[in-house]
Amino acid sequence: MHALSAFVALAALAAAPFTNAAPAKSGRERLYARSLVSGNGIKARFEFWGRTDGTPTFTKIEVLSGLFKDSPHYQGPYGYHIHTNPVGKERDCAKALAHLDPLHVTESLICDPAFPQYCQEGDLSGKHGKFNGTDSGAIDTFGYHDDYLRFFPEDLSILGRSIVIHAANKTRLACGDIISTLDGTASHGFKPTYKPSKFVKHYPKVAPTNPPQVVTPFVGEKFPSDETLHNLPFPLANPAIPLHKALNVKLVTKTQTVWVNGTKTKAKLPIEKK
Repeated sequence: MHALSAFVALAALAAAPFTNAAPAKSGRERLYARSLVSGNGIKARFEFWGRTDGTPTFTKIEVLSGLFKDSPHYQGPYGYHIHTNPVGKERDCAKALAHLDPLHVTESLICDPAFPQYCQEGDLSGKHGKFNGTDSGAIDTFGYHDDYLRFFPEDLSILGRSIVIHAANKTRLACGDIISTLDGTASHGFKPTYKPSKFVKHYPKVAPTNPPQVVTPFVGEKFPSDETLHNLPFPLANPAIPLHKALNVKLVTKTQTVWVNGTKTKAKLPIEKK
């Protein structure tokens, strides 16, 4: 699919949040983005394939070097996440700010792969497993489908973002921008243009503050009891809607009745609408 027509289809879908209609043609046009991540001797390649028919986004990853099992400088296992902001040519990982988290799950709620709808969208290693270091520092190519990783709409888009690889102590070790011909961040030869995304135009200026207490309400395959959820020290985020149930969604803020520390209260929370 030509890059311009793909972008037009992407923009058209993003402008129609209450329909699940795919663009003309087959409805299975490919959306593609990638990121070359580097820093501290680490080199890794991430690729993302999306479809305009609600098929889960496919992510392919290859670590070329630098993620050692026994490093004198940093320790694994290594987390990796999509962050909200690009890091630019300088690869200043601090510029990435926080994880992509449109539903305000926060880093204080530990992601459980059994309940990905309650994970941060950008918490790839939380949903799919961290990198374990190897003797060579390389990890063979592997991939997975993610039903909650979206190219559109803008608020939830992975376009124009960045990827950061972290040590076990959360030190940012390596990073790189997610680039695509869809939004002008990659040339037709798929070289980074270092131009602002034409699709994602609104970025946070500071990282949000996470609640001080870390909680793990989701453990294993069984959904938590009401008692567990009602006694959380902060409101539980609304669950994300999977791609197979809604190709496109609209992110809105709604005042809701929530439970905090065993007490009902009101809070404004983001929620996805079909």
